[in-house]
Amino acid sequence: MKWTLRLVFGLLFAGTVWAGDRPNVVWIVAEDCSKHYFHLFDEAGAETPHIADLASSGIVYRHAFSESPVCSVARTTLATGCHAPRIGTQYHRRAKMAELSEGLRLFPWYLRQAGYYTSNNRKKDYNAVEGKGVWDESSGKAHWRNRPDDEMPFFHMQSHSQSHESSLHFSVEDFKTKPTEHDPAQVKLPPYFPDTPLFRYTYARYLDNIHTIDDIVGETVAMLEEDGLLEDTFVFFFGDHGGVLPRSKGYIYESGVHVPLVVRVPEKWKHLVDGERGSDVSGFVSFSDFGPTVLRLAGVDVPEQMDGRPFLGQGVAANEVARRDTALSFADRFDEKYDLVRAIRVGTLKYIRNYQGYYPDGLRNNYRYRMLAYAEWRDLFRDGKLGSEQRAFFEPKPAEALYDLAADPHETTNLADSDEHRETLLALRASLQARLREMPDLSFLPENVLVAEAMNDPVAFGRKNRERIARAIETADLAVLPFPEARGKLVEALRSTDPVVRQWAATVCACFGKEAGELVGALVPLIDDPDPVVRIRAAEFLGIIGQRDPRPTLRSTVEETNDPLVVLLGLQSAVYFHDHAEIAYPFRVSDLTLRVKEGEFGRRIEYLQAQER
Repeated sequence: MKWTLRLVFGLLFAGTVWAGDRPNVVWIVAEDCSKHYFHLFDEAGAETPHIADLASSGIVYRHAFSESPVCSVARTTLATGCHAPRIGTQYHRRAKMAELSEGLRLFPWYLRQAGYYTSNNRKKDYNAVEGKGVWDESSGKAHWRNRPDDEMPFFHMQSHSQSHESSLHFSVEDFKTKPTEHDPAQVKLPPYFPDTPLFRYTYARYLDNIHTIDDIVGETVAMLEEDGLLEDTFVFFFGDHGGVLPRSKGYIYESGVHVPLVVRVPEKWKHLVDGERGSDVSGFVSFSDFGPTVLRLAGVDVPEQMDGRPFLGQGVAANEVARRDTALSFADRFDEKYDLVRAIRVGTLKYIRNYQGYYPDGLRNNYRYRMLAYAEWRDLFRDGKLGSEQRAFFEPKPAEALYDLAADPHETTNLADSDEHRETLLALRASLQARLREMPDLSFLPENVLVAEAMNDPVAFGRKNRERIARAIETADLAVLPFPEARGKLVEALRSTDPVVRQWAATVCACFGKEAGELVGALVPLIDDPDPVVRIRAAEFLGIIGQRDPRPTLRSTVEETNDPLVVLLGLQSAVYFHDHAEIAYPFRVSDLTLRVKEGEFGRRIEYLQAQER
């Protein structure tokens, strides 16, 4: 009741103060493109004259981050202003939609209450329940021109798929016969890519797509100018997350989360911006900040439940934004591929925590491998034709990595074991740990538990289970200790009455691999654990070190469960052992009998069936 009264009075106040003139806002969103493909942000990128024109009348944000490197999670972060793992929206594709906590709506709803016309053309892709009253129109025909009154202020979002990952799902015939505007011989490949004609062609073809996006930006600005609205409208151009060549979309390297952001500042409303048009901002902004920023520009109060902070608008000081130097990134399940990764960047230093480091980055994801470059990269690895930087994508990951982006922008030189950087490593590790506990980060409980117990109110569930999640994080972080220091706590955790703690203890043992071989006796009983996820994790460890064939445990677990997410976990392990483990265990699925028939695990079955032929 108190919150409702505050909202009503806040909206009345906003309506009184802003009843007449208010700025419009347009978001032009390019799918799947990091900042690296734009010459405005990176010398290896394509020239984009229309986006450069936006910049000349606005602000270039040099450090904008999507938080997640995939569309549904990133777009839900934009819409909610919240960190995805705190509100249960971190999985792509979601197994169940998350309900927002009481009093929180998607940010365009607040604009509508304040008198704005809100339109979206057309992609949503939310992992949270939208609720009523968010958009006046959301469709392929939605446009600010459809508003009932030309004097009505508007927020319009339009997404463009010309840069989407699928644009690089071309055929071998196309590769051989279709020329590109950009010269493949002139592109600058990152050092982690093999330098092949196919990779060069793929890169050049994507730069061509960026030209297409730039033309769209120019057309949109021209429509605003034609309507006499350009100097009444803040125009944001940005990518909805990174991408899209291999090792970008789906990964929290800079290529996956560092996006271009340009905001054109209208002459009429430049007083809402503490800064000069045509300037650059080096301070960090993230997707959870975008919704709060639009609300501030519109003169609408930012809900307390949102995690983000405005970076434009009345009362936002440019020097304070310039001092922002920290960004969080999150990676969980993308389609059928689980790999829990978290990162914190502070200035030019970036700390990445790989919680399931025995899974390589290149673990099979069917949609990724539709791209010929992905398949070629994997084939070259299997044929032993890659250098150390290029092989790393298909090898186990370290539990933690530290990168100096000033010297190593492509994140290929891990400084985590450097004595010189020890203090920095410990400080960033502690900072990330504290952030995850503070949320709390729901991903430290398995997704099947969240779907069964949390999604009606994930935030309340997180608060209720804060201590349990903290214990899970503490157990998972035993992997960053030297094994002799972790041993005793691991033994204790393997005997815990909490299956989540047992799961994480077994996962940590798998990360240590043969170094934890002395704990076999404590792990063997867990292959008969009452909890199916514990059984899967125990089987992974025992299979990795060659002590027991994991296939009987994986097979019985996936055949006996009614939970599609347990099947998905089990079949991911099967793919891992088939493709990447030091000791291979080919897994037959043609005679598999499952109780459940639908779920993302179908992609795993499709792939494993193909390997049987």
